[in-house]
Amino acid sequence: MIVLAIPTLRRFDLLAQCVASAYAGGVPPARVLIIDNSGGDCPPIAGAEVFLGRMPQSVAKAWNDAVRAVGGDIILSNDDITFAPDTIARLLAVAAAQPQAGIVSPIEGQRFSLFWLRYAAYQAVGPFDEAFTPAYFEDNDYHYRLNLAGWASPIALSDVGHAISGTMHAMRAVERARHHEKFRANHARYIAKWGGPPREERFTVPYDGRAP
Repeated sequence: MIVLAIPTLRRFDLLAQCVASAYAGGVPPARVLIIDNSGGDCPPIAGAEVFLGRMPQSVAKAWNDAVRAVGGDIILSNDDITFAPDTIARLLAVAAAQPQAGIVSPIEGQRFSLFWLRYAAYQAVGPFDEAFTPAYFEDNDYHYRLNLAGWASPIALSDVGHAISGTMHAMRAVERARHHEKFRANHARYIAKWGGPPREERFTVPYDGRAP
């Protein structure tokens, strides 16, 4: 069964488009889970189950909640993604062809914006590190841990859309400033944990492309 899980924070317009595009594809999901990190503001989304994320919200917590709720292979997506008609089919085809694939993404350089996750890899590597809160570098950390454990991370190229930094656009000024501080703190935490910066400094573009 194909399960798609999407954490969201206020960008419910983008979220609705994301879910609709996933269902419109050639291989639609059987189940869509929305992890509402807004505190309960998410409106009903056609074809999706909405549940409240654990507070204080974070990307790593939302991903862990989703994986644990499903207990199997899962597709995790940002709410600002638009699926192409072939996206899910490509993810599944590459995953089936590569048993050592821990994650498969259709996006080179932003792979944790949308990715298929093998449950066996999650069990072997462990959960996403929730100490990286509320976001940033939990993806770099997980990719490095997958590599250390011998899991591959192939790309299944698909022409997906991505409204980069969609969540940032929904933040208030004080929240955005706090995220700048958290970015720096999480970067320092990654270096302390692994002895150096990520080889790919970011998989996603932070703060609308501005350096923190």
